[in-house]
Amino acid sequence: MNNIAHFLDFELDTGAVCFYPRPETEILVEKAVDLLSAGHGRGLPRRIMDIGTGCGSIAISLTKYLPSSKIVALDISDSALRIAGENALKYAAEDRIDFIKSDLFEGIDRNQYKEFFDLIISNPPYISLGEFQSLPAKTRDDPYMALSGGRDGMNFYRKIKNEAPFFLKKNGLLLLEVGYDQSETVKAILASSGDFFRMESYKDYSGIDRILKAEKWTNF
Repeated sequence: MNNIAHFLDFELDTGAVCFYPRPETEILVEKAVDLLSAGHGRGLPRRIMDIGTGCGSIAISLTKYLPSSKIVALDISDSALRIAGENALKYAAEDRIDFIKSDLFEGIDRNQYKEFFDLIISNPPYISLGEFQSLPAKTRDDPYMALSGGRDGMNFYRKIKNEAPFFLKKNGLLLLEVGYDQSETVKAILASSGDFFRMESYKDYSGIDRILKAEKWTNF
């Protein structure tokens, strides 16, 4: 697979170690921009957490389309963070993104970032164990840990459900990419926390519910 990914207005190096961003994730970014801009104007500062940044496609894009935003971009892979940093430097976005090594939320200072973020955004691994074996060979070229969501594909959504409310402001947004036929299951997972409301799905170019938005309503 070519290591250069074309994503929105960017050409990003994946270094053969990062997930190769797909067109569906472009919709995730576009929806984030629409939601954060609606009724408020694009000049307001926004604090955003990008979970599993990979090559930095989401974070770097958001610095352009939300020019006052500050982003904390997390990844468990040192190699991915290095490549993401190089991509950010290429597009002069490095001063607005803090790249942090973290397994989901584990590397984040809970005191510093409690109720800090306007948006938590992620395209987490969501391929189930059974589905992985049936993936096209081209897709299986991506790093396994960037694809596998555990036995049922839901591991990361459960962890995000448990931790995201602590870091989101009241009425902050959680925006997730989900797999085929997963939207209702992920909605149920989020609803079970009691911390989210106003959940809504958005379709991809094939008419599949691909993006899920939820709003935090509780205070900690």
